[in-house]
Amino acid sequence: MQGLRIPGRGALALVALVAALAVGSSVVQAAMSPTPAHAKLILRSSEFGKVIFAASGHVVYMFGRDKAGTSTCYGACAKAWPPVLTKSAPIIGPGLNAKLLGTTKRTDGSLQVTYNHHPLYFYEADKPGKVMCQHAVMHGGIWLVLKANGTPNMAKGKMM
Repeated sequence: MQGLRIPGRGALALVALVAALAVGSSVVQAAMSPTPAHAKLILRSSEFGKVIFAASGHVVYMFGRDKAGTSTCYGACAKAWPPVLTKSAPIIGPGLNAKLLGTTKRTDGSLQVTYNHHPLYFYEADKPGKVMCQHAVMHGGIWLVLKANGTPNMAKGKMM
């Protein structure tokens, strides 16, 4: 058994930490990627009333800086607030208006889902079924959840 080294506790702890971080970040990424053929929006109850979620159970947000259906969230912003993407026409569940559903092309050519001309985003630290950043001001604008009629929900929330 000459030449066989068994790592010390510090190395094992480091390996465990890296694995735990990879699993934690992959949970959110798995919910938001890969890009579905037809992203689906659903209406669910929350502490802010009925608001729009993705089929994954993650709430979707609109960004106050976006204008005329065009995303302004790129780079560090898009890392924290990944866009809701689709490969083709998105679909909706009961209680939402199909006439308000659409897409916008991002600078990389991908299709971002819109609702009432608002490009939609996830928040990278959200958990399914939770609204964690309602009324947050980050990356130069306000982030809000949307009501079924496509208007921003202005209820004040708290960052968790």
